[in-house]
Formats: sequence, C-alpha cells, structure tokens
Amino acid sequence: MSLPVAIVKKFPSITEQRALAIAARAFVPHDGQFKCYSQKPDSCRLYDINTDQHCWYVYAPWPDGMLALRSSRVMVISRSTGKILYDGSAGDEG
Repeated sequence: MSLPVAIVKKFPSITEQRALAIAARAFVPHDGQFKCYSQKPDSCRLYDINTDQHCWYVYAPWPDGMLALRSSRVMVISRSTGKILYDGSAGDEG
C-alpha cells in the first residue's frame, strides 16, 4: 500500500521591505517613521488574531498627529501572503 503524495505550494515569502511597502500604502498620510519587527515584541498584546503564523509587526505613528499617552499603533502582516491581519492598538499603553 502506497501513501498519497502531498503537493505543497509555497507562497513567496514577504520580505521586510515588502512589508514596509504594504504598511506605507495603508498608513496614508505617513511620515515614513516605521519600525518593523520579525517577531511579536513582548510589549505587544494582541487578542483575536492568530499569531502562530509568521508575521511582520510594523509600528507607525497614529494618523491624527495627536501627542498623547496612549497605545502604539501596530500592523500585523502575514509573511506568506502579505495580507494585513491586524491594524490597530498594540495594547502596550501604561
């Protein structure tokens, strides 16, 4: 008895530069001050998203330009598809 052969299709990996370009299109207008992380920072507390996937975590200023004590803004981008999985509060206030 032979086992069935699995066919695996690989997605092209999304590079850090590509993730930053995806974020730049979403953060309009922006001043280009992004920080990109290959792993979820310890201070980043996200709920309701699957962080088991390999993702880029891109931090950017809030678009309203307000200077206030509040959480950072983070965008989570899938490394395999380039899809934006989350865009909002990093849950790191305080």
